[in-house]
Amino acid sequence: MEDSIELLRKIDRIHPYPAKFTVDLAFEYIKKYSSDGDLVYDPFVGSGTTLLASKALHRRSIGTDINHIAILISKAKILRLSKDNIENLKSFISEFEISYKKDCDKTLLFDYSSIHHWFTDESIKILSYIKNQIYKIENKDEQTFAKVIFSSIINIASNQESDTRYAAVYKPKLNINYIADIFLKKFKDDLEIYSKLSQNDTDSQALLDDSKNCTKYINKESVDLLLTSPPYPNTYDYYLYHKHRMNWLDCDVKYSMDLEIGSRREFSSLKKPKEKFNNDMYLILEQCNLILKPGGYAVLVMGDGKIQGEIYEAKSNMEEICAKFSWELVDYTFTMLDQTSRSFQKSYRTKGKKEHILVFKKRGDN
Repeated sequence: MEDSIELLRKIDRIHPYPAKFTVDLAFEYIKKYSSDGDLVYDPFVGSGTTLLASKALHRRSIGTDINHIAILISKAKILRLSKDNIENLKSFISEFEISYKKDCDKTLLFDYSSIHHWFTDESIKILSYIKNQIYKIENKDEQTFAKVIFSSIINIASNQESDTRYAAVYKPKLNINYIADIFLKKFKDDLEIYSKLSQNDTDSQALLDDSKNCTKYINKESVDLLLTSPPYPNTYDYYLYHKHRMNWLDCDVKYSMDLEIGSRREFSSLKKPKEKFNNDMYLILEQCNLILKPGGYAVLVMGDGKIQGEIYEAKSNMEEICAKFSWELVDYTFTMLDQTSRSFQKSYRTKGKKEHILVFKKRGDN
């Protein structure tokens, strides 16, 4: 039985990830511009929505990203847990529910610079216990599922205000039982969702790497559809808002920070010009052009930004870049970002900015 769109929507919401497109949008464009068995590539895979939709539609898919948490979420979304995996995870969470109350105070505490600024002592205790228990899971798929549940609650269990606000605030409920209850409920609810997924062996991969290296993994002129949402310039710092998650999961934060393009760090803190972003996008799409088939499609879901006080118009800039590869714009729609970006701080929601869906076709004579 094929998975329902509502079930896939639930999987798509397994972990917070701001500024993502919906699985419904991915379904629409994958159906329109590819066929069964085709290869779909997402060079900014983010939370893995492209991979989730591609797998459900029996398209092969590959996604790359430089953010460790993005790859964890993407791997979780393409997981297909066996009945044995489900039973093992049920046993894990049942044992955890019994053991944490008596063993949490005995656990080896995790530590890193500034941890006590961002986490209460009780938060550190229970998160350390959860982490230590998860790392004992031997099966790779089962551990991936447990890790993504753990990652999804870390910011809730921290003093960080929200996933789009990097500031420490007082949260009165952050005690061991409160955080454990959040983890238990999230784990059980999402495991129930995964138990309903159909077994689907369509090949799908999420790879931690710079998308400029995509030719290492993908053959020349083998991709039928490129579906991606590049960063909205000077709008968000993915490495920063996932920083605590990366620390708790022993990831290299600096790797993600140094390779992220379009961040507020680059354009608000370091005052880079828009040409820096355009050059980064050119270098990435240049490599994507090598792996895209003649006659293949590239769908870019991308919002305007604001750089050095000026609106960065994504449509005109992307058209100029894509013209260098003989990509022809064949379809286009937009919405006003002020109506769709309410999760961000009010200061980010500059009036007049648009979110564009640009569909390019690579000329067949390339």
